[in-house]
Amino acid sequence: MVTKKFDSSADLQDNLLSLIEVNLLIETKSSNEVKVLLSSGTSSLSLYKRFKELSKVNWSKVRFGLVDEKWIDNESKETNFYNISEALGDTILQKASLTPLVYDLKNENNNLSLAKLSNSVFLNEKSIVLLELGLDGHTASLFPNTVQTENALSEIYPDISLNIAPFQPKKRLTHNLKSLLNSKKIILIVSGKENEDVLKRANKELLPISYVMNTLSSEVEIFWSL
Repeated sequence: MVTKKFDSSADLQDNLLSLIEVNLLIETKSSNEVKVLLSSGTSSLSLYKRFKELSKVNWSKVRFGLVDEKWIDNESKETNFYNISEALGDTILQKASLTPLVYDLKNENNNLSLAKLSNSVFLNEKSIVLLELGLDGHTASLFPNTVQTENALSEIYPDISLNIAPFQPKKRLTHNLKSLLNSKKIILIVSGKENEDVLKRANKELLPISYVMNTLSSEVEIFWSL
């Protein structure tokens, strides 16, 4: 795990955009389909708005998925799908694809089955997984102290799971730990001084983010703006 600290979010974005561009250029030259999982925190959304600056990337080879989602209508402004779509913009999405996790709002289990079917490609190795950190130590929708999280952390195969958030909207879908770690590069975006205590806690106790930070199976980089 490598931690890179920046004095401002602008510096972080400049450096992270360069890293993403290099990785995507390499991957798109050697593969017909490059898979990237995206989070939907404030810092991430601000970064995605600048993806249009990466003019050398062949976006037609890039397939975006979501690390997690709320079980509500995709057109709702609360969903990760809506907010990431807005941040990426038409310039990117006219070429790249973004796959949702919500298909059936009446039956949660049927929706989970449809989400797994449509997102099965993202259970395989990804090029990049972009994560953010919650003050309770959660990442994606892997929240502390739920049975669903414990299962999602311990499952031995990549999968998509249901979970319950401690705040509304409560019903969530999330890639499990095995799927998140099944990536050539994991980037954890951390913003603000207040997250310093969370990172320290994650090194002393088992928070969901601890499993990502301490993995030996993937390359993890923390991009932190103070």
